[in-house]
Amino acid sequence: MDLPIQHYKENGAEEQLQQSLAMRTEWEPCLAHHPPLQSFGCDAELAERGGGPPPPPPPSKRRFRSPTSRNKPNDSAMCATMDDRHGKMRETLMERQVQKAGGLLGVTSRGLLILALLLVFILILLVIIVVLAALWPRTRAQEAPKVCDTPACLRAAAQVIGSMENHTSPCTNFWNYACHNWLVSNPLPPWASKWSTREELAHRAHEEMRKLIETMPHPTRVDSLSWKLKYFYESCTALEHIVVPEQKLIRVIDQMGGWGVLRSFSVYSWNFRMVLRRLHAEYGVNAFFRVDVVAHPNFPDKSIVRISPDGLGLPDRNYYYREPDHAPDVPRRRLSQPGTINTYKVFLKDAVQLLGATSLEATKFAEEVFHFEKRIAELTPNTEDIINPVKSIQILNVADLQRQSFSIPWLEILRAIYPTTVFDDSTELLITSPDYLKDISSIVSSSDRSTLNNYLMWRLAHNYLPYLSREYWEVLDIHKRDTLGTNIGAYFLLKSAKESVDRWEMCIVTTQKYFRLAMGSIYSKNNVALKDTRNGVAIIYESLKNGLASSLSGSSLYSPSLRSRALEKLMTLSVQVGYPEQVLASSYLDDFYTAMSVQVNDFLGNILYGVHFLRKVEERVLLNPLPEHKWLAYLSRDTITYVPESNRIIIPEHLLLPPFYNVNYPQPILLGSLGVQLAVAMVASISQHGVLYDGHGVLIDRESTIGNDSLSLTANQRKCLVDALYQKKVDDEEFLKRTVFETLVQLAGVRQALKVVTNPSIEQRRTEYKALEFLTHTQLFFVAYAQSMCSHTTLKHRDMERSTTFRLGDEEMLRATMLQMPEFTEAFMCNSTSQLHHGKVCGRII
Repeated sequence: MDLPIQHYKENGAEEQLQQSLAMRTEWEPCLAHHPPLQSFGCDAELAERGGGPPPPPPPSKRRFRSPTSRNKPNDSAMCATMDDRHGKMRETLMERQVQKAGGLLGVTSRGLLILALLLVFILILLVIIVVLAALWPRTRAQEAPKVCDTPACLRAAAQVIGSMENHTSPCTNFWNYACHNWLVSNPLPPWASKWSTREELAHRAHEEMRKLIETMPHPTRVDSLSWKLKYFYESCTALEHIVVPEQKLIRVIDQMGGWGVLRSFSVYSWNFRMVLRRLHAEYGVNAFFRVDVVAHPNFPDKSIVRISPDGLGLPDRNYYYREPDHAPDVPRRRLSQPGTINTYKVFLKDAVQLLGATSLEATKFAEEVFHFEKRIAELTPNTEDIINPVKSIQILNVADLQRQSFSIPWLEILRAIYPTTVFDDSTELLITSPDYLKDISSIVSSSDRSTLNNYLMWRLAHNYLPYLSREYWEVLDIHKRDTLGTNIGAYFLLKSAKESVDRWEMCIVTTQKYFRLAMGSIYSKNNVALKDTRNGVAIIYESLKNGLASSLSGSSLYSPSLRSRALEKLMTLSVQVGYPEQVLASSYLDDFYTAMSVQVNDFLGNILYGVHFLRKVEERVLLNPLPEHKWLAYLSRDTITYVPESNRIIIPEHLLLPPFYNVNYPQPILLGSLGVQLAVAMVASISQHGVLYDGHGVLIDRESTIGNDSLSLTANQRKCLVDALYQKKVDDEEFLKRTVFETLVQLAGVRQALKVVTNPSIEQRRTEYKALEFLTHTQLFFVAYAQSMCSHTTLKHRDMERSTTFRLGDEEMLRATMLQMPEFTEAFMCNSTSQLHHGKVCGRII
């Protein structure tokens, strides 16, 4: 309530009185003596805001003005003025509060506003995340990883870790990282020139077969298969009964007109045509050429006789052009062999001396035979030309072949080899090199009989030296040691007149040559886990096949016609694991070996029976071919092979054992070992030479464009890859060019297997392997791949491989693969300066 005017006067505050009256005059329209609040808009509004009458404004220094000195404002204007002032007062209070809060936080009012908005935004996101987390379905991937600690996983871990040397950087030397401990714990055996997982598995299979044959119940029927098998093997191992079998060989030589170096030869009575015919038909000797039976390239249900170059004593034609005491360089090391040519001449001399030649005659003979074989080597086509089916294979009838190579009695030879088959001038033959046979005919017609006699009789003796007495084995062993670099006997090692520690293995290999199906049968029947093994291989095969089909469908390298052909082949591609049950049936085997004869304690005689038997088998295939005849022989090899004539991948059963395979091993290990080899075979079926055959095994027409398309498919990649690997000093340029296609196929196989590893099922993705937690699945794959290639190889054996094969050495192939795999660089986090950091990637053919 306002103080009375008398109060101001009594206290002498005139000026204060004037100010109070002035303020009262301004607020008068809204004071209590006016109508109630609800009748005034401004007061009603103030009431709604919960205010009531506003407080008096602060004292003003404005002088008091009489109501009569100016027009009195209307009520609404005065209310608006009061409302504005009230709002400004509240804004001022808010600003002060904001400024106070900002001062406490050290920001401006604008910054405080931004912080408030961010806080609201974060709270909203937090609410959304909480809601989504509550509603999101739980999956198995969120669970703890599954740890594989089964016996198979633990064995696999021990195998992997036991072979590694993890103190070496994988980005510097992956071969040493993956293989060092294996190389230390698996030294090269004294009888071997190469030792790897494959050689180890083959050796173990031979040991198992030896045990099965030696423990076989004593057979009673002399015509039974078990009797033939057991006594053939025992005739080889029973050294005390191998008495001067060379006398039988000399009698055979005498029957064919004698041998000049043994002074039993008559130049006038010697019959070249008869000797050449008998060597091929009765003794299985490849003199000048080889005769065998293969699938017909144009008709999938027929077979045909093939004639191909052969007849050299050294491993390859290139050996004959070397300097006597030198050999070509191998990258990063020098071959220190004393001279393969000199070694071969010494072998020739020593062998004929044992047969009765004088030293002088033997030395002259060695020089003569070497130079004659060198003439043959000059005519022998390069292996690159022979393996190209379009270039090398030609179909000629006997009459045309006889006109081109008139010095060879073709009709006589063919009728002698396959006596129940009808041959005439119109019979078609598959000739792998007509020019070679034409040139051989010229050599025969221009050579004297003495030279021809020495060459042909040497081919016979060389073929049968392993089956003669101990001193002949020793001569052969010395030659093999000097050629391949073995330390001691490859066939024998006699100790105090006791049986050789490795004679049994030579006997197993020889027995397997003639009893391949029989030994496969007893080995398979002893393998109780074969069914599970086949099922496991089938799973890997199907995953690789699906991945390869997907890659091929999206490949831009293949032309439409070539892609269509490749996909068709891939869809009809099949895999054969071990011998099929119908082949191993007793009835099948008894019928198959009916023509095989065996004598007790007559090893050389049994070999001659075996040669006759194999010719009978070839003739049966020629007259009545069955589908399995195209691929049965590949089941006794030590590698996984693609057979284009049947569009089938062949996996020998003895390879499906640890350390190479176990059906329960971790998937990255299986794919790194078996998976890569399977994928390489599958890629070979649809690239370059493989794609030249259709799904039924029929070779394309020579005029077809598919042949040119398959060659041009990888032209750019081959050149790029050779340059890239040569810059990294993987090997010399010429050998890289020779092996580049095999390297491209290997790279494609590794990528296809890795594709399966990096796209696993959820179950596989969340699996960890006990003791291998320090390796990711991709790293484990690469380690398993490297360990499948760990090997010891003598320098001379590697020299032989470089001359006769089209594949980089194991260590060089591993390095070449890693240098073309960005996935390897990423898996092991190799920096750009590391030796195995991938360079220019140019090895993709799919």
